[in-house]
Amino acid sequence: MSRRIPGPLRWSVLAALAAVAAVVLAQYWVATSASTDQQQGWTQTRWGPLGPADRDLLQKVRLAGLWEAPTGQQGEQQATSPAVREVARKLGVEHHDLDALVRSTAEQLGVLLPSRPNDQQIGWMNDLTARTGTDYDRQFVQILRAAHGSVLPVITDVKVGTRNELMRQFANEASVYVTRHIGYLESTGLVDYAALPAPPDPVPTGARSATDVVVPALVVGVALLAAGGLLMTLHRRGRPAAGPVPALVPAPRHPRDGARRALPVGPPDPWDELAHVPPVRPRPDPEPGLADATPHDLDLDTDTGAPPSRTTGAHRTAPRSRYR
Repeated sequence: MSRRIPGPLRWSVLAALAAVAAVVLAQYWVATSASTDQQQGWTQTRWGPLGPADRDLLQKVRLAGLWEAPTGQQGEQQATSPAVREVARKLGVEHHDLDALVRSTAEQLGVLLPSRPNDQQIGWMNDLTARTGTDYDRQFVQILRAAHGSVLPVITDVKVGTRNELMRQFANEASVYVTRHIGYLESTGLVDYAALPAPPDPVPTGARSATDVVVPALVVGVALLAAGGLLMTLHRRGRPAAGPVPALVPAPRHPRDGARRALPVGPPDPWDELAHVPPVRPRPDPEPGLADATPHDLDLDTDTGAPPSRTTGAHRTAPRSRYR
């Protein structure tokens, strides 16, 4: 006959199964979400899949051309240093060429491009317009150097990771333009490298994702639940079984009846013996006329001592006993 599984152990097993199911569902949800996020925003073209990073690069290069080309023309006229004016001229010309390239590429891929600079770029243009002299030269070089440095990593990421052949060609050409522009600006000797944005911190090789941390924690929790249920089961097994109460010898109805009597010491007491003698019933009075009768008068049988029966008329009268 199979033994019934204890309740705590059953609950521990159910909790463990629920936790494992939660882990599996969480991993499936994370994988599905990641796959869905990767699939969203992708379109098929004749040059291969076009992803969100590809479109973002086209839009950033277009935004750069919308404000750097006119700023280069302004620097060619407003800068005081000949070196800065020459750099400004080259930037203005080459950004026109790069802008034509990005518009042609976006048209072939069906990507919409912005038509005006963003608020930050407009703020840079207003800042430079308000400056003059050497202050203008330094700020011109510093702002443009920081702007080119921020877009170059975006170009590099698409260049090494895009799946679209046309975007790979565009990223190669844009990288050449931007790298050459950075060289132009640094050749002036006015770049303050300490004021440039610091590079991002490297990602540790052993970095773990959120799933890698959650899964071990859930496994540990399941193990703790199972251990707790096992300990509870063993603890309850160590206790006496809660069965029916065994039958007990009933207590005497009168406490003194069950008390142990003292052993008698010495000769028995005559008064105790008299106390156990049954009482004698009182002797009834004899009938009239029989008190003075003698055995001869009663005609007793000498052998048995019983009086002879008497008859009166047709009736026989049985002798009457002296005791009732």
